[in-house]
Amino acid sequence: MEYTFRLTGRFKPFVRMTQRSKYVDMQAKAYLASKDRLGWELLKQMAAQGWEMIPRGVPLAVVIVIQPARHTCDLDNQCKGLLDAAQGIVFEDDRWVDTIVASRQNGEDDMVDFRVFCSSKQGGRVALKSGPKSDRGISL
Repeated sequence: MEYTFRLTGRFKPFVRMTQRSKYVDMQAKAYLASKDRLGWELLKQMAAQGWEMIPRGVPLAVVIVIQPARHTCDLDNQCKGLLDAAQGIVFEDDRWVDTIVASRQNGEDDMVDFRVFCSSKQGGRVALKSGPKSDRGISL
């Protein structure tokens, strides 16, 4: 099973915060607002495709291709922001994500291609069940 999403526009990468700072720190507030916006977009695309949330316990692999108009932050924080937004919408819990393949490619518009695969464990490694190669040339 494969879920494919295309998200457009800028989003705020993950920001470290405490329970208190999420109410007072402007960076934390911006992150949480961005996470909510991404979550709504993911939910809208899930509903349009008739997809249901992937249940807990299913090993997952994700492919993330971020095309920023400007290169301004760490790729790992961008991935964390996207995974946080998808939690509870696309999959129940991001602790079941066993494989992450991420890349950043320069582009004119801000855009994210986000693919989630249900995977199976084989010999201690996660093996993707569909498509050995992404359409962006990332070997899995």
